Amino acid sequence: MHNLLNAWSRLVTARPWITLLFLLIVTVALGAGIPLRVAPGSLEAALPKDGAINRARIAVDDLFGESGRVATITLLFRGNALTPGGLSQMSELLGDIVSDPAVVELLTPIDPIIAPTSLVQSVLQVESLDAVTQDQIDALQGVPRVREALAAMTGIDSDGTPVAVAHIRLRNTEDERLSDAEWRIDELAVGDEGPLDVSTISGAVAQDESNRAIEEGMLPVIGLSLLVIAAILLLFMRAISDLLLTLAGLIMSLVGVFGAEGLLGPGGVGLIGPPTSLSSMVPIIIFGLTVDYAIQAVSHYRERRAAGERVVGAVRTGLRNVTIPLVLAAVTTIASLLAGLFSPIEMVGDFGIVAGLGVGLSLFIMLTLLPAGRTIIDRRRAARGALRQPRLISAAFPGAERAAELLGREVTRAPAPYLILVAVVTIALGFSAAGIRAEFNVNDLLPDDGSVRADLETLNEALGGTTETVNVLLYAEAMETRTLLNLQDLTAAFDDEARRPSAAAGPVQASYELLIRDWISDSGEPGDKYDPELAALFAEATADVELDAELMRVFLERLEARDPALGHVLVVDPEGIDTMLVQFPALTGDVNATKMLQEEVEELWVGDDDAITATSPTMTMLAILDTIRDRQTESIGITVAVAVGVLAVFFWLTLRQPFLAIIAVGPTILVLVSVLGTMALLDIPYTFLTSIVTALSIGIGVDYTIHVIHRYREEYGRMRDPEQAAVRTLATTGSALLGSALTTGLGFGVLIFSPLQLFQQFAFTVAITIFYALLFAILVVPPAMTVWGAYQNARLRSNLRHLASDLDDEIEAVFRRQEQGT
Repeated sequence: MHNLLNAWSRLVTARPWITLLFLLIVTVALGAGIPLRVAPGSLEAALPKDGAINRARIAVDDLFGESGRVATITLLFRGNALTPGGLSQMSELLGDIVSDPAVVELLTPIDPIIAPTSLVQSVLQVESLDAVTQDQIDALQGVPRVREALAAMTGIDSDGTPVAVAHIRLRNTEDERLSDAEWRIDELAVGDEGPLDVSTISGAVAQDESNRAIEEGMLPVIGLSLLVIAAILLLFMRAISDLLLTLAGLIMSLVGVFGAEGLLGPGGVGLIGPPTSLSSMVPIIIFGLTVDYAIQAVSHYRERRAAGERVVGAVRTGLRNVTIPLVLAAVTTIASLLAGLFSPIEMVGDFGIVAGLGVGLSLFIMLTLLPAGRTIIDRRRAARGALRQPRLISAAFPGAERAAELLGREVTRAPAPYLILVAVVTIALGFSAAGIRAEFNVNDLLPDDGSVRADLETLNEALGGTTETVNVLLYAEAMETRTLLNLQDLTAAFDDEARRPSAAAGPVQASYELLIRDWISDSGEPGDKYDPELAALFAEATADVELDAELMRVFLERLEARDPALGHVLVVDPEGIDTMLVQFPALTGDVNATKMLQEEVEELWVGDDDAITATSPTMTMLAILDTIRDRQTESIGITVAVAVGVLAVFFWLTLRQPFLAIIAVGPTILVLVSVLGTMALLDIPYTFLTSIVTALSIGIGVDYTIHVIHRYREEYGRMRDPEQAAVRTLATTGSALLGSALTTGLGFGVLIFSPLQLFQQFAFTVAITIFYALLFAILVVPPAMTVWGAYQNARLRSNLRHLASDLDDEIEAVFRRQEQGT
């Protein structure tokens, strides 16, 4: 290992200009991948592929195609819509929308428009709303079923403003056609004039706001992070050249990781998916975690200079001393991040790859750029006679070194009170961690000041949430009596407000049974689909107790010939089980009601529960949350095992003492427990973003503990005094660790100014993590290493006693042989 470190330090500093040129070439080569970065992807990348929800989505796509994928666009009307003027404006706007070429081809074949205007026209049986009076509208609200239907589409905002909604159902083609249609609807709605103010809520509009918040809104945050880090670096280093070298390294790291993301992403080799809200965190992680590398490298170099070494010798010695702890810290951090590859959520694994690359690349740059740059700068200063005595990092704060020494003496000479305090706090917070709130709210992905978030909050207040289409997939024989009866019972339950699921926003909109009813029932209303021939055939097929399967087959063939929409709700499999699709609207405002939706739908279905699965965008998000919660313990176990394994192998190969891995990783487990407990106390939810605190707790915590362990071994090797080695460790490393903690904490802390609430929560979580990681590294590791040092001394004394005893025996044997010889 010593020879390898010598070779590395010489390689970096022997020809420093070549080192810098190599770094530049690598950065440019990786930066060529930046144009290959694609737009951020949707959150569906987080859906577990082996879950029931995802399997149902795939089945809907495979069997029913675009007709099974419905995108609901909500039009929000602010103002009194239940007036002649309001209804006329709404009717004209909807007419313009459904006749637009970009929209008309994507309208669903069943109930493409759900709006108060349709209900009023149907009940009053008028073709136009121009002649409808206010008295007629008020009279409709006296009819119970009509009043209930209108109430489901109208409400009052928190400021007293009346609001109404209309829904346009489009076939989700998952391509540009859908996006173009949604933007066209938004354009027509925003440009509409009348007594009502109109806005839209759709996937395209929401995704655009989220992407802009991530891509554009994060730029000022990243800039602020750079400024904060620069200020802290200047405070600790007190040298413009070190600051500029560090900032240059950060910029090179950013260029490299963005380029690598493009090369590995869909625009490159396709190893990872498109950028997500998680991967947008990588720049902040690079800022926070890797500035530590610069501080430690500069600190060791200055210490060697202060000890009297010349520039090149100080650079090489400092590089040799700092490389091992930094590589160990980086490797464990990278391993912790790559543990996300074991997650069933693809975006978590992609984040681990991109963040791991960023940490590794930053380490490489900092261990080459800084030594090479210092060699060039300081050799020139020395040649001019302008090289000054360096200022130690430990002296950055006046009195900090003295305070660290005092703390070191207290912690090592009387560790019991501190260790008891750590144990009590951790146990108490461990109990609190059991109550942490797992939550996922799609609103958190929207900027706080965005129009979509405001519209969603209005809908939550006035109507209980926005509306989405729920797909219910049924596997049963379509031509069996029990199946048809079960479908009739399910439809009847949704027609009854008292029986339908609490999250349902209305009756069933599309189903196999409902389509049959449309063709065999004579309502007498305009546009009725009633067909006497089909009605007679169906009556014949269902005349007996059991359906006549052959007649039902003929009926379905004739029905499909007249109405292709049958294929949108029924797929007959002659060699297996038929598949049916039932669709109904659901409110997204009540998360608990959505969680219960699958269970309530199963209760209404008299058939086999395994044959029915409900899926919707909100249910998809909840499936992601459930996966995060269920895999939390597994993820923690994998991360800890990886960190312990990596460090145990290293310490065994280098010192034959793998137990040091426990000292390094043990405190990080306390950190993790304490962080989760504090999150519960502060009511910070456990989301898919804050869940990566697992990896960061291990990564940040091990970073600090390794620095303490490595410096302790250096000091112990010089003085062989366990207690004094711990005191000197905190005195020399304390300020550097404090600087690392401040840069990491404030680097992440600027996320508080992010436009996304998820990032704000993450900032608080990381601040908590850094606080506990630094605290436990100072309070737990020095006493543990003091015990380790005392044990090493005891072993040494024991070995010396054995050696002395063996030597005495040998001397005595020599004398005996001499006496016998004489």
